[in-house]
Amino acid sequence: MTIASRSKLFWVGLLLLCLTGGSVRANVYATDIRLNGSLNAGVIFPGSRLSISYILNDNATAGVSVLIWSGTNVVKSFAATNGEPGTLLGLNSFLWDGTNDDGSAAAGGIYTVSITAASAGYGTWTNITDDGTNFMAWAPRGVSVNRNTNSPYYGRVFVANATTDPSGSGPGAQVGIIKCNADGSQADEGGFSNGGLSWGSAMYPYDYSPWKIAISADDEVYIDDYSESGVVYGFDQTISTNQILEVLGMYNYPTNLDPYPQLSGVCVTGTGTNKEIWMPDYNPNGSAGILRWEITSSGTVATNDTGVVIVPVTSASPLSNSPYDIAIDSTGIIYAIQFLLPTSEPGMVVMSYAPYAGTPETNALWAIGSGDTNLLEAYGIAVDPTGTLLAVAIRGGGGSSQLDTGFLNLYSATNGQLLRNLDTTGGDQYTDVAWDNVGNLYALDTSAQVWRVYSPPGLNQAKTVAAPFIQRLDALLPPALCDPSCGAGGLSFTLVGQSNVTYVIQQSPDLVNWNSVATNYSPNPSRPISIPFADNQDFYRALYSQ
Repeated sequence: MTIASRSKLFWVGLLLLCLTGGSVRANVYATDIRLNGSLNAGVIFPGSRLSISYILNDNATAGVSVLIWSGTNVVKSFAATNGEPGTLLGLNSFLWDGTNDDGSAAAGGIYTVSITAASAGYGTWTNITDDGTNFMAWAPRGVSVNRNTNSPYYGRVFVANATTDPSGSGPGAQVGIIKCNADGSQADEGGFSNGGLSWGSAMYPYDYSPWKIAISADDEVYIDDYSESGVVYGFDQTISTNQILEVLGMYNYPTNLDPYPQLSGVCVTGTGTNKEIWMPDYNPNGSAGILRWEITSSGTVATNDTGVVIVPVTSASPLSNSPYDIAIDSTGIIYAIQFLLPTSEPGMVVMSYAPYAGTPETNALWAIGSGDTNLLEAYGIAVDPTGTLLAVAIRGGGGSSQLDTGFLNLYSATNGQLLRNLDTTGGDQYTDVAWDNVGNLYALDTSAQVWRVYSPPGLNQAKTVAAPFIQRLDALLPPALCDPSCGAGGLSFTLVGQSNVTYVIQQSPDLVNWNSVATNYSPNPSRPISIPFADNQDFYRALYSQ
């Protein structure tokens, strides 16, 4: 165990950062790749053109390369240099006319797209957001970023906002989940959702609900409702109201605790039927420590599963009080913070434990923070994708006020050495942190009421392979609507078209004026369609969506 003072670690860490800062590889990358504006497969046929659009989280000052692949062979390449369209922060696009680099027509088949963005980077850790309207959150409490490179939602940012701004407007003024693209723009389906829940409870009507957020490697979003002592809800990537699951409920709380646990953070490991949910119990009257549950094939924790204690709270362990948030790296190493108030000092604040091997962990790999009042009210912790850097959000509480000066600290995940405090303004309070897949740090500043993104120093380059693919067709065949039937819920029929093609269903009362009523994508040429009735006399047709 390494226990050291904050001042010593700051100067040692700063020296290490100055010596190695240029080797940090992260910053700009392409996200939200769409084909003809859709997250589904794109279609191109003779005489048509296909739009390939993407969002950059920052300017690609060293250029962008867009490649279209047939298997392992590049058939078409596009390039843009600094300042040109295609390299700019926000939405960019290229058009493909279906030809190879030599001008000949590409053969029919399946093609994939990759986008490589590069930047000269920055000389030091730099806030690349502007604290503007796109980044506002009235009471930000939890943040997470989709790091699933196989997902069409790769790079999407989720922020939990726990209090309504009575004088404000927009996603950041409402209680619920803010959904943003990597550049801060709102998600296409809308920048806010409450998920169909009225967050908060009679005991804690505000400030604690919604709370922390975790995203699994297979795209499920898990949100902790701290006002309900740690109930966890599961959602899809749009936080749609018809996809909600109560993943972990009060029936999963350990029965030997009095009066009940206070599950504060949430972390999810694994995918599919091998997922596990981890949570720290912040209960000053008797914490159970860090707990873990298995998520069953139904997507929830079994009702008779009261969890396994992974790291207990004991006087002989650095985890001697109440854990407030945890993070787990790709090797299973556990990182935790304790939420300490001035009355509960001294005590360790940030610590690391070996991967769970079947018996409770009591000996930390390292632990820091004893007697350091600058680390009071540590709120959030996150480890970067490489398992190298550990970020800690500190709200602050060392003065007479509940909210005092906080810190946004970077530590070595290997030994707990403090590398840098990223708070350059002073007087801010931080409530949570997260990393994206290329090493940018996301932080919630509750005093400024914003979420920020910090880019590490040094040259960088990141390649994103699009989740949707391109289907090159020799001809686009007209679809047919067959086998209509009527029921109490509306009209059902079969659409017969082509595989991996998106169709728009239109409705008309007079064969002159048409309105779109449904959109359908399927990998199958034949797919069932159901739509509600508009009136008793209507006509329907299907058109290729482009």
